[in-house]
Amino acid sequence: MVDAASVVLFETVDLSGGKQLGLITLNVEKTLNSLSLEMVDLIHPQLEMWERDDAISSVMFQGAGDRAFCAGGDIQNLYHDMVAHPGGPCPYCESFFEREYRLDYYIHNYSKPTIVWAHGVVMGGGLGIASACDFRIGTEKTRIAMPEITIGLIPDAGATWSFSQMDEHWAYFLAWTGANINGADAYRVKLVNALINHANRQDFIAALASADWDSPAHQVISTLIGEFEQKRQDFPESQIASHEHVVKEVITECLNSDNPVATLIRNMSQLAGDSWLEKAAATFSHGAPTTAEIIYRQFQRAKTMSKKEMFQMELTLAVQCSRHPDFAEGVRALLIDKDNQPSWEYAVMGEVPTDWIDGHFESPWDDHPMADI
Repeated sequence: MVDAASVVLFETVDLSGGKQLGLITLNVEKTLNSLSLEMVDLIHPQLEMWERDDAISSVMFQGAGDRAFCAGGDIQNLYHDMVAHPGGPCPYCESFFEREYRLDYYIHNYSKPTIVWAHGVVMGGGLGIASACDFRIGTEKTRIAMPEITIGLIPDAGATWSFSQMDEHWAYFLAWTGANINGADAYRVKLVNALINHANRQDFIAALASADWDSPAHQVISTLIGEFEQKRQDFPESQIASHEHVVKEVITECLNSDNPVATLIRNMSQLAGDSWLEKAAATFSHGAPTTAEIIYRQFQRAKTMSKKEMFQMELTLAVQCSRHPDFAEGVRALLIDKDNQPSWEYAVMGEVPTDWIDGHFESPWDDHPMADI
């Protein structure tokens, strides 16, 4: 029996041959299914139980309603914890980030095929779950972003890994500007690996139920997705495709300079000509200068890291952000007081002291909480 009042719904769909699909629905439609610690703590043990259950062949994630898969993390509670514990440690923040990242890393390494229906808004922690899945299905209404620069956090929940799989200029551009991308864009940068119309979701689940599961599960799912992709229609054109040249030129120049962040702010005028580029440029210009610097170093360090090391680095960075002032200030300005006038600790892009950035990469623990993953 499903408890419809629960923040996460767990169901099983009967498949042929006595197999089942585990179906997880993020169920907080009023907050665009934003991920809370309660949701994380419900999902993780359910996944563990299903992994041990031989009847469960695969797991699928979806969001309640038609507006979002998941719009991000539990920012309001993180904010109140930071305000209550200025300078840290912030107990709720540290619990949330650790358990969220453990869940994401676990999904990345899940022994059974995972599917996500990444419809509508997919941001922050929502992208963390989505990008961890094997089969990542975008729709004509998919809208993905990692806009952490607007609140003084960092691209997290495994974003270091997923962005490292993109062409470098797009990784930096999307992280620095928080630009919104559609399904076709997400396909080009490998955040989704299939595109299916949202109206076909129930038909897709029904097709899974009636499929012949004598073949390996990955193969069955891949074949079905291919069949549904052939029915695709009325998808918006890729914005990334039409802006490839200018973004690659601008970002490559930045990365080849001695001060990439300062170079980008100097070259903002090149990101003009249409609303998508101009909005991206404006977001970067008003974003947290500290976050901009962390992103550069975060992605540079990732080049020599394993996925495990990336997740450990992200936890260090997120917890340090909770102990430094910009994160709370960014949330206050954007989401609490909504004055859109953040007072950043260092206000000028490209002029943040190196030792200030160094501090964000220093582990605040003698024994890292995710050393065991």
